[in-house]
Amino acid sequence: MFNTMHQVENKFHAYLVSAGFGDDHEYRLTKYLLDGYDAGVRPAKNSSQPLAVVFGLSLHHIIDVLCISNESYLSFAASSWLVSNLVIDEKNQILTTNCWVTQVWTDHHLKWNASEFAGIRVIRVPYNRVWRPDTILYNNADPQYSSAVINTNVIVSHTGEVVWLSHGIFRSSCDINVEFFPFDEQRCVLKWASWTYDGYQLELERQSEQGDVSNYQANGEFDLVDFSARRNVEYYSCCPEPYPDITYEIRLRRRPTFYVFNLILPCILINSVALLVFYVPSESGEKVTLGISALLSMTVFLMTIRETLPPTEKTPLISLYYGVSICLVSFASGLAVVTLNLHHRGVQGTRVPGIVRSLVLDKLARIVFLNFQEEKRSEPVEPPRRKNNCPLHCKPELGQSQSSPKFVTRREESNSSSPSLDLGKESSLEAQWLRVLGRVHATIERNEKRLAEQDRRERMELDWKQVALVSDRALLCVFFLTTIVSTTVILCGSPPTTNIAKEG
Repeated sequence: MFNTMHQVENKFHAYLVSAGFGDDHEYRLTKYLLDGYDAGVRPAKNSSQPLAVVFGLSLHHIIDVLCISNESYLSFAASSWLVSNLVIDEKNQILTTNCWVTQVWTDHHLKWNASEFAGIRVIRVPYNRVWRPDTILYNNADPQYSSAVINTNVIVSHTGEVVWLSHGIFRSSCDINVEFFPFDEQRCVLKWASWTYDGYQLELERQSEQGDVSNYQANGEFDLVDFSARRNVEYYSCCPEPYPDITYEIRLRRRPTFYVFNLILPCILINSVALLVFYVPSESGEKVTLGISALLSMTVFLMTIRETLPPTEKTPLISLYYGVSICLVSFASGLAVVTLNLHHRGVQGTRVPGIVRSLVLDKLARIVFLNFQEEKRSEPVEPPRRKNNCPLHCKPELGQSQSSPKFVTRREESNSSSPSLDLGKESSLEAQWLRVLGRVHATIERNEKRLAEQDRRERMELDWKQVALVSDRALLCVFFLTTIVSTTVILCGSPPTTNIAKEG
C-alpha cells in the first residue's frame, strides 16, 4: 500500500517537473521536511517552554455594521463571497469585516540547510500538512465560521519560520451604541486567541500596536477612526492557567450626511411649518388643521427612524429630537385651540378682565411690537329741545304751555273768532300731542340703547380678538426660540469628532 502511494507521488512529481511547476530539489526538500512529520504535535524546541506565535491582522474592508430584527435577512457581497437569506435574532448586533490574517511562528522540525537543496530558502506547502495554532475569533457570530475562512498554503523558511496567511469574511458580535445616532461613533472588537493552548504552551504576541490598514477600502457609511491592537492575559474560572489573547479595536464614525438630508432636515422644515400655526389668522379656520398635519408628518418620520435603528436600551439622539419636536408641535396645536377660543370669546358677551387687559393689551403687546389705536367713540346725540330749552319728551309746565307762542296764537285766534270755545278742547289736543311725543321719545331711547349695546359688544369682541392676536404673536416668539434652542442643544450634543485613521 505504501509502495503504491509512493509510486503515485513520484509520478505526480514527475508531471510537475515536466510541466514547469517545480523542480527535483524542491520536491526532495518537501519530502525531507514532511516525511515523518506529525502535524498534531506542537513544534516547540523545549516542551516546557511556550511556543511564540506572532499574530497580525490587516483590515481590508468593512462590509456592514448591523442590528437586524427578527425575520429579516442579511445579504451582502464581497469579492466572490455571497451570504443571503440568513435569519438573525434581533438581539445580535453584528460587525462584518473582510480581513487578512497573518500568523508567524518557528517550527524547529522544518529547518534545512539551503546549500544542500540548491540554495532554496523558502517553500510553500499545504496548510494541513504542518502544525498550525488553533487561533480563532472568540466573539464570532457566524454559524458557518469554518467555511468563511480561506486557508492558503503556509510559507516555510529555511530557518524554520512559518508564515500562514489566511483570508476571510468575519462576522463578530459588537455592542452597537446608537445614543448619538446619526453622529455616533462605534467601537467594535475582534478578539483572537487559541482555543486549546494556554499561556504556558503558546505565547500569543501582537505583530504591532496598530492594525494594518494599508489595503483598507473606505466604507460608504462609516469612516475608520482607529484600528489598534492590544494584548490581554485572562484567567478563567475553569482553568488556573493564563490565556493570552490579541484584541483589535475598530473605531468607526458614521457619515451623517445621508441622515441629515433625509431625516433631520425634513424635521426642521416641519417644525418651521408648525410655527406658522400662530401666524395664520384665526378667521381662516386652518390653524388647527395645519398643526395636526405637521404632527402627522412628524409621526411618519419617527416610524421610519424606528425601522432604521437597532433596538437598544438607550434613546438615540435623533429619536430624542423627534420626540421633543412632536411635543412642541402638539403643544402648538393645543394652544392654537386656546387662541381660537379667545378670538371668539367676545361673542359670549364677556368683558376682558382688567388684569388680562393690563398684562396682555398694555404690557405684552408692546413687547411683541403690537400697537392698537384706540377708537374715538362718537358723542351721544342730544335729543332736540324746544325753544324754552326743554326736551321734547318732558312735559311742559302749565305756565310754560300757556305762554308758548303756539298756544298764545291759538288762544288769540280762538278769542277773536270764537270767544265761547271750550277750554277743555284745548286740553284734549295738548294731551294727544304729548302722547305722540312720548312714543317718539321711547322709540329714540330704544334705538339709542340698541346702538349702545351693539357698540359695547363690538368693543368686547375687538378686545378679545386683540388678546388672541397678542397671544398668537407671543407664542410664536416663544416656540421659535424653544425650537432653535432644542435643535441646537440636541443636535450639537454629540461627542467631539476625532481624527480619521490614515488609509494606505
